[in-house]
Amino acid sequence: MRRSPLALPLGVALLLLRAAASLPAPSRAEWAPVPDVNGLLIKKVGQFAVLVYDMAHRKDLSFVGVMRGHTQDAVGGGTNYRLVVAAARPGGAGTTTTAEYDCLVWGVPGSRADTWKLHRFRKIDS
Repeated sequence: MRRSPLALPLGVALLLLRAAASLPAPSRAEWAPVPDVNGLLIKKVGQFAVLVYDMAHRKDLSFVGVMRGHTQDAVGGGTNYRLVVAAARPGGAGTTTTAEYDCLVWGVPGSRADTWKLHRFRKIDS
């Protein structure tokens, strides 16, 4: 009796699928509060979020500061940054209006800026 040339690779593939199905799902890391919102890295992440959003939407925003935030080790590497940033924009009669924005940024500290991603940036209604 002659075996099909696909029998061995197909059998191996089925074994791998069965083994993968029995593995536990990767767990999500917990969000940890940012201990110092004035730390250089956190400020840079906040500036990045405001800059990228402003470049895409032309809102004339300028970074004011990070109000609070959390970090999380991302599945697959890198870090997620969930920050509340304050940003200002010019108002009428030479005034400025400051608002808070909820943002989510993914990146690898020490990597090039073009590898970082802004996933969310939305105004927090007060």
